[in-house]
Amino acid sequence: MACDDDYVVDAGGNRILIGLTADETREFERLDDLISELGPAGTDDIQSLNERRWLVLYDKHQSSAKTFISIQNAMAFRKSRTAQAS
Repeated sequence: MACDDDYVVDAGGNRILIGLTADETREFERLDDLISELGPAGTDDIQSLNERRWLVLYDKHQSSAKTFISIQNAMAFRKSRTAQAS
């Protein structure tokens, strides 16, 4: 579900999803693969728990990614404005 633009490298050199820790990124990717293999939601309680956890991690990532992109865009805009003024 995540694309390369959703990842950054953390201080420890780990490739992580924006807003998630290395452990959360691995968990998200594992759950994403598991849910993709299983198909649409069934009635299994474990699957339902996995889907809820995936959604929590997905929401955390998406919220952080929006902020990250906004900051990156603001920095790029500021840099271009400074370059134009020079």
